[in-house]
Amino acid sequence: MECRHVSYHYPRQKGGLTALSGNLPTGKITTIIGPNGAGKSTLLQLLARQLLPQSGEIRLADQPLAHWTTKQLAQRVAMVTQHHQLYDELMVQEVVAMGRLPYHSLWQTVPFHEVQPYLAQTGLLALADQFMQDLSGGQQQRAWLAAALAQEPAVLLLDEPTTYLDVHYQQTLMTQLQSLAAKGMTIVQVLHDINQAFRVSDWLWLLNDGRLAASGTPTQLRDPQLLERVFNTAVEVVTVPRFGPYIVQLPN
Repeated sequence: MECRHVSYHYPRQKGGLTALSGNLPTGKITTIIGPNGAGKSTLLQLLARQLLPQSGEIRLADQPLAHWTTKQLAQRVAMVTQHHQLYDELMVQEVVAMGRLPYHSLWQTVPFHEVQPYLAQTGLLALADQFMQDLSGGQQQRAWLAAALAQEPAVLLLDEPTTYLDVHYQQTLMTQLQSLAAKGMTIVQVLHDINQAFRVSDWLWLLNDGRLAASGTPTQLRDPQLLERVFNTAVEVVTVPRFGPYIVQLPN
């Protein structure tokens, strides 16, 4: 995917994006980082066509995102967000089946055998008949990931995917994302944990005040002066045994 001079601003509110341009590498994990209000979630919504640019354009497979039909786009781009209260009374398998709808007619029932692999992939097969409202936050997050994977997308967008996940499932998720990227899927995620972002990503976009402050590999962006300027706080990069470089916030 590619952004070309993309701008979006909310009426009577701060935030949004201004003239943002950049490429999201195919088959790589790109993580979007930046301070609160930098435009990270807005960018994901634009990439998913949940919002439309007020100027500029986003391109997918060298075609304007606006030219794809809704069904075509759903077969190519999937997004995992954090707000799904409307679906609390659905069973897990029904939520995951929603991811298969782009491949079926409107009233066609999605057979369980199409859903089963994605339940198994996310460790939810034993919970297939449970209602979403009875699951933990982490289990619900995994159910929506399974639904997104069921779309068989070329591009997977994730807004804070590690929220509600314990340390074990955070690591499991990141390993899954790395495996998907290795198979050619383009992963774009928003993370607030800077060290996790630098550890798992192939590429980083650093946003600040709605603009792309920098982009590059973790090695290129692990620059204390750059991070201090964007996050408005003093940091230092230290080396932790068996871990590697680690970004530490310094006391005032």
